[in-house]
Amino acid sequence: MAIYKTISSKEIVRKVMRDLNPEGGDWLHDAIEWIGEALEHIGSSAQLETKVCTVEIKDHRGMLPADLYLVNQVGVSEFQNADAVSSEISDLTLKAMELTKTYQDTKTYLANRIDEELLNNADLKTYSNLAKQTDHELREINSRLVVLENTFMGGDSMMNVNPLKYCTSNFPKGLHCDSCVNEHAVSSECYMIENDYIKTSFSTGRICLSYKAMPTDADCYPLVPDDISFKEAMFWYIFKKMLLGGTADPTKNGMNYQFADQQWKYYCSQARNSAVFPDIDRYESFMNQWVRLIPNINRHDLSFDDLGEREDLYRGQHNTFGQ
Repeated sequence: MAIYKTISSKEIVRKVMRDLNPEGGDWLHDAIEWIGEALEHIGSSAQLETKVCTVEIKDHRGMLPADLYLVNQVGVSEFQNADAVSSEISDLTLKAMELTKTYQDTKTYLANRIDEELLNNADLKTYSNLAKQTDHELREINSRLVVLENTFMGGDSMMNVNPLKYCTSNFPKGLHCDSCVNEHAVSSECYMIENDYIKTSFSTGRICLSYKAMPTDADCYPLVPDDISFKEAMFWYIFKKMLLGGTADPTKNGMNYQFADQQWKYYCSQARNSAVFPDIDRYESFMNQWVRLIPNINRHDLSFDDLGEREDLYRGQHNTFGQ
């Protein structure tokens, strides 16, 4: 069945504590990483969320988002004031980075004062005031960035975005030195992705990026699909890792590593199959995509907006609706 809701990884950790009652808490932080590993092994779309953002391009390349898992599509904005909006986004992003650095430096300073037993009330008051001011300014900046990026891309319909194609040249401009660029070759703008960077055929600018990411809760813990198969898969993956590292005692409940690994493999497959099972509307969309007489090879240019619409062939006086 289709999966719509998610739960925090904390609930999986509580399930492990409740069912196994392990001794000590050294495994707790490792469990969060194990849950992320298990989700990657399952690899279903239900455990991902769609995000859009803008990426600044300098010297033919830009850094990919930290939470990126899969790229959906890349485009450039055709908004008439795109340069001005892009410049304002860059300025606000730089200001947010400076505020974050100041806040982190202050935390490091206080930690050193604590180690040296020199911390006083004035230090705490300074830190409290800085934290409140930084939080307020960052909220204002993030709100402004959301509005600007929405304007840059053209709202929910992405009306300002013109999709880019993937580079196919063996000598793309983004990888060239100035003396070896083939200036006589003429081609449309494109992009390629390598080593944490997205590289473009144009040297500077800003691109729009639609991608899939691993969702997290307010504490940056991974969110897990709210499905019994996923819960059991996470449980058995954590348990087998605890057995592998010696954190869990197999003689306590009679379950060894081989048994835990077998259970993990069973529920991993069950969770993957459960996640890909569509609901009625997705069945309808899938049917409309496949039941066609005339293929439309230009879907990419429209960001696949009407991919799930039923084909309607004009047949003169009597069309599909009998009019």
